[in-house]
Amino acid sequence: MGPVQSRHPGAVCVYFLCVLLPVIFGIDPLTAGTGLLSGALLLWLLAGHFPGKEYLGYLGIVLFSGVINPMFNHNGETPLFFLNSNPVTREALLYGWVMGMLIAAALIWSRCFLLMMDTDRLLTVMSRLSPKVSLILSMALRYVPLLRRQARMAREAQAGLGLIREENGLDRMKGAVRIFDGMVTWGLENGITLADSMTARGYGMGKRTRYVLYPWEGQDTLLTAGSLGMMLIILGAKWMGWIGYSWYPRLVTPAFRLPGIAAYLLFVALCLAAPALELWDRARWKRLISQV
Repeated sequence: MGPVQSRHPGAVCVYFLCVLLPVIFGIDPLTAGTGLLSGALLLWLLAGHFPGKEYLGYLGIVLFSGVINPMFNHNGETPLFFLNSNPVTREALLYGWVMGMLIAAALIWSRCFLLMMDTDRLLTVMSRLSPKVSLILSMALRYVPLLRRQARMAREAQAGLGLIREENGLDRMKGAVRIFDGMVTWGLENGITLADSMTARGYGMGKRTRYVLYPWEGQDTLLTAGSLGMMLIILGAKWMGWIGYSWYPRLVTPAFRLPGIAAYLLFVALCLAAPALELWDRARWKRLISQV
């Protein structure tokens, strides 16, 4: 488990949110490109191998968006050529590529988030926000393998009794209906038993307590405060007009003065924090192994 993945699930969620918000709402080639490249590096580290097929999919999203957008969006003052008497403008072409990079960056960071956050960690975050929703979600996730196991047992039992025939589609449908009917009955009975068991154990009575599987530590506070501070500075720079692009009717680039450059560098540091920590932790582990 890496240094970021070992942090509290709430702190990890805040970090990913602080990375995605400037990427999604910035519509900026620099922030989108930085998010895409840093996310690709983090995915490589978390996957344990070079995910070439996934990279090709994300590249296809970028190229597809860049081709499709100028075909339907004809805004812009710089036509490159005409297609069916409709102008294909430079602004629409660049905007499509940036939107493709934005979508790919959001998808690749979401993929990294799923690799870092397992079911227990997600339920930990949900239990803080809404304990009842977390309980319903955990029960629903638990019922999926239970239903599959019970359906397999019912099918094997009916097959042993000779009730399931594979001769034609009608026989297969009748067998599936019998299994489904048994699953509904089993689900209702199991729900009643579970409700009685929770009532007998005092669920909903008195003050609610929770088991803390992931305690909050000082490094979690540092990660959360640092991520939020960087995100607020970047969004503030966007609001002040120090960073950001204007696409229509003509492309307007930022002035690239000191505050804007500092905001971009801060976003680069924010995106590269997780990959850098992963690389540092692996280098440290290899050094310790070599000293044994």
